[in-house]
Amino acid sequence: MSPEPSPFPGKRLAFFFAAAVACLYAGPLLMGRNFTGRDLLAYNLPLEKSIHDAYARGRLPVWTPEISGGRPLLPNPNAGALYPLRPAVAALPFSTAMRVYPLLHWTAAGIGMLFFLGSLAVSAGAAWVGAVTYAFSGVVVSEVFYPHIQPGMALLPWLLWAAARRWRRPEAQTLVLALFLALDLLAGDVFTVSLGIFCVALWILLERPVAERFGALARLAIAIALGALAALPQIVATALWIPETNRGVVGLRLSEVTRYSVSAWRVLELVVPYPFGETWRLSPPEVWGWHAFADKAMGLFSTLYAGALAAMAVATMWRRRETAARFARWLFLFGLAACILPSLLPASMGRAFSPLALRNPEKFAVATTLALAIFAARAFDVYSRESFPRRAGLAVAAALALSAAAAAILPGAAARLVVPFFAGSAPLPGIAAAQLPLALAEACLLWTATVAAIALARRPERGARGAALLVLTLVPVAATRRIPKTATEPEAFGPTPFARFVEKNDPRGEFRTLGEAIYAPPEQATPRTGLAWTALPQESWIYYTSIFWNRGTVLNYDFDAGDLSRVESLRRLSGLAAAAPDGGALFANLCLRFGVRPIGQPPVSGFRAVGGTPTQVWDEQDAALPDVRLATRWREEPGAIEAAAALPLAVPGELVLETGRRAAGQAPAGDLKILEKSPERLRVLTECSQPTWLFVLRAFWSYRTITVDGREVEAVPAYVAFSAIPVPAGRHVVDWREEVPGGRSSRLGPLAAGMAAIGLFVVGGRRQKK
Repeated sequence: MSPEPSPFPGKRLAFFFAAAVACLYAGPLLMGRNFTGRDLLAYNLPLEKSIHDAYARGRLPVWTPEISGGRPLLPNPNAGALYPLRPAVAALPFSTAMRVYPLLHWTAAGIGMLFFLGSLAVSAGAAWVGAVTYAFSGVVVSEVFYPHIQPGMALLPWLLWAAARRWRRPEAQTLVLALFLALDLLAGDVFTVSLGIFCVALWILLERPVAERFGALARLAIAIALGALAALPQIVATALWIPETNRGVVGLRLSEVTRYSVSAWRVLELVVPYPFGETWRLSPPEVWGWHAFADKAMGLFSTLYAGALAAMAVATMWRRRETAARFARWLFLFGLAACILPSLLPASMGRAFSPLALRNPEKFAVATTLALAIFAARAFDVYSRESFPRRAGLAVAAALALSAAAAAILPGAAARLVVPFFAGSAPLPGIAAAQLPLALAEACLLWTATVAAIALARRPERGARGAALLVLTLVPVAATRRIPKTATEPEAFGPTPFARFVEKNDPRGEFRTLGEAIYAPPEQATPRTGLAWTALPQESWIYYTSIFWNRGTVLNYDFDAGDLSRVESLRRLSGLAAAAPDGGALFANLCLRFGVRPIGQPPVSGFRAVGGTPTQVWDEQDAALPDVRLATRWREEPGAIEAAAALPLAVPGELVLETGRRAAGQAPAGDLKILEKSPERLRVLTECSQPTWLFVLRAFWSYRTITVDGREVEAVPAYVAFSAIPVPAGRHVVDWREEVPGGRSSRLGPLAAGMAAIGLFVVGGRRQKK
């Protein structure tokens, strides 16, 4: 009798994989360096700080006061505020939490691949190869810049593990699927949620026996329902938020939706990690192949590279019949189609509105990467024990070597050959001539190392297989380890000189700052330099970076198209006021006391220079009013259109309200004392001799409770986008609470999901006993 195969060493491999991630990123862990670059400082990490700070205070992260004058936080699915890992890491200091967060997801992604591939009866070595191919690929490593989509990437192999594993009790599979789907839904990214459900359904249709498919699909449907119930607070909040956002009201044009899709030319990145320039540097002048990125400096992901073995495996394993082979083929094709087809949209259709207000189909590249990891795992076992395309692999390496040599010997000719195809509107033949030989040589070395590792894995000597696995791990790591950028905590989150100036002159945080560059004419727009990814978010105050310093803006750039529609309308109206001689009153009324602009840009109306640095001017206007105040003068208008028309006529201190009628009023100045001022709650003591209005610089929004001495009152729009309430004469306490939209009913969803899960498990157990 042949000995039984040893059990799959999943726990041991998981430990080693976690250790590998910790070793690779020991710098951020041990040296206090935080990940930066791309969208992190401009968008993602500021929102993460708002969420982290709320949980650290023991509150729900329902509101962020620093952005767009104050806007909803939890309803925005890009924030993923209810994703359980976020409150879990809130016990750590913010900088530490943000160092740990991506490492946990890379680790979870790799361990998920280990268990998924282990359930397919591959060898331990093959499972390891699949895990490193996925977790250390260019796509997955690049997701360090996008914490809002990292959870979906990490959960994807776990969903497949739950679908592929043979469970003794079918209801256990349903509940595990429901758990992972609930986490995915709470993380909030529609692309990865849809992709997770699609992958499980595709697995059932392609890899399950025909007789089992109906039951498996039924269990998936139940799991989706349970997961949606568990995530109901996020789903309902988002559903109620979307209709009031600018993207919900106006929609998105196809050109904006498809801006980050994948050019077919980028398939070359499966063979050569960086064929179009050093995209990992995040510096546009280092990229010469702009046409491959639709005339952008780079895509969402620095490279699609997942290791030479993955590319080799696609070519040689395409027609194999092992478990998961058909699934990998279709997933690979789906991922490429979902990423590439939008890039082929004719430019003439770009102005049309998209039926779905979702952006960036390049996110689907994670599907292609997952398929590559499956191919690589299967190929490792086949190459180790059966056939091995050594000659084909060496031929590719030789072709890359010859191309690198030719590009090095004749750099000018090489540049003239490729620049017309790939340079687009940024012809940089010098950059192409300098970088092509290095890119091709690197690819040659990685292919050669891969061929040598497979040859080593076929040898019978003890330790040969381990050495081969080490080399196959280092191949993708060598190409993608350079993608994450780090900076010290002060460099990443420390206040700039201008931020310290604002803090000194506004210690109570009553005023906001205007990033005047948002009104810069096109000829003064930021040039194609690395500034856009590093210093610009900190210096310009047009993004969300000021959250790090607990300082706010009002008319900032709407990074995620998630501002309420009224705020976007006011932002557009403000562009007219910026250049008008008497436009300063609008900015004063919107609490904009401080301004900052690049050298050479004229000041916005109403602002005067008070300081600066060699690269920027600091402005101030003395007429600015606090963000919470009692009105002394106001005009009432029937609706938004009339209020917008009245904005240019308002003098400093005059409220413009939408009350459904046309009227005007005045009142003597009253007294106001703030009792509590947090993102979630505002308590104010007012005292006035005549009825007046209390203005609060928070976006006009339906989902809040406001009381005056315990009696609920309704807010009305002020200055089109913000809020005011009537305050009677006398002494009163105003209590203003931000709420989760639909939270009173949707919070029953997780309870219902838990009860349904218990019932399903009990009924399944009774059926099994019978």
